[in-house]
Amino acid sequence: MDIETSTMLTETSAGTPMGEWLRRYWWPVGLSEDLKSKPTFIKIMGEDLVLFRDTNGNPGLVSAYCPHRRANLCLGNTVENGLRCRYHGWLISKEGKVLDTPGEPDDSFKENVTTPAYPVQELAGLLFAYFGPTGEMPELPRYDFLAAEGVHIASFIGITKGNWLQVTENSMDPLHLSFTHAPTFTALNAVPEMWFEETPHGVAYVALRTTDEEDKWQVRVNNLVLPAWGCSGATGMWIEGARGSDSPPITARVNVPIDDESSLMFRVMYLPPEFAHAAEDIATQPEHLKWDTMWRTIEIEPFHEYLRHERTGEPLKLGYTIPEGAGYEDASVVGSMPPREDRHNENPLPTADAGLKFIRQVIIDSVREVEDGGLAKGQKSDASEGGVIPLTTGEKYTTPEGADALRQDPGAHQALRLPSWN
Repeated sequence: MDIETSTMLTETSAGTPMGEWLRRYWWPVGLSEDLKSKPTFIKIMGEDLVLFRDTNGNPGLVSAYCPHRRANLCLGNTVENGLRCRYHGWLISKEGKVLDTPGEPDDSFKENVTTPAYPVQELAGLLFAYFGPTGEMPELPRYDFLAAEGVHIASFIGITKGNWLQVTENSMDPLHLSFTHAPTFTALNAVPEMWFEETPHGVAYVALRTTDEEDKWQVRVNNLVLPAWGCSGATGMWIEGARGSDSPPITARVNVPIDDESSLMFRVMYLPPEFAHAAEDIATQPEHLKWDTMWRTIEIEPFHEYLRHERTGEPLKLGYTIPEGAGYEDASVVGSMPPREDRHNENPLPTADAGLKFIRQVIIDSVREVEDGGLAKGQKSDASEGGVIPLTTGEKYTTPEGADALRQDPGAHQALRLPSWN
């Protein structure tokens, strides 16, 4: 990859090709249950913002700085129809209009003042915001893991010091499971056979692995739902009966750009009605095995061990130990990369990294489509009856004959139709 394309892929600010593409999607910016009477200061794609809920219960998202004297509106008070600045009492609506300017008798003054504001909708316990052109605003996509009947549990899992795309690529990399997560996912130690295919909403992969039993193969199908949702139906480690189900629970991780060098992450666990009873069970898993393990990066710095010894007095021991748990393992390895991965210095494997290159090309093609005045990939809904968009995702075991059949027809659409291993 050339350096220009490598740089383009990591840009998030408005006016850049990638930044404009990113703004064509709805992004989670908070958890519904956490947003109550007080506003909060956030940052998305390089823009300082304040998220609030007025006293009528309506969420809003506006520029962080009051258009009067630039005080941060996160210190303000929510009222019936907006947010009132703590400094001089200006009242800002969730649409960014100035509704009141105390001390100014001329009511026409406020008609000429506005501040940036973005629409917010709630779904699956998350607050979603749209940052693109209002005339091109798509419907908030109702993917099954967000909108299908059942239980949806949303969780904040952390902030990473890496660009949003690094975490997105991590969620669609079946090879790393065999190494990064070897201590945690012991059943995934085998190097997989891998296939990738383009879907209406992004990319799906199929990973086929041997197991300890000679006549038993594991099949997994994951989805990248653009721009940054990594979706897996491999929830059998938490939920009994999930593996092989025709309607499996789905866990989805999304990483939201804060700026070019950091991102915010949420996870959603979707439990179809037949698995709704598992909500209590998954909440009591050991910390390192939980579905929503926090994203915690170990600190890596030159001579860290000596500095730590000086600070804490602990015995000197060179080297790093990654805590057990998928979130810690991913966070530590992805966090060890440069904050904006220099993809032009990579040496991708011709076979094992073919899917990674494919995903990047799908994104690049969609960015170019937007540059040419078209729609971002997935903006046009392919909803089925009931308005819910289904994904082909899940995990099952199959026979050697099933594995051979998959090699002949390797798409995600075929993988989960294979006969189950008995």
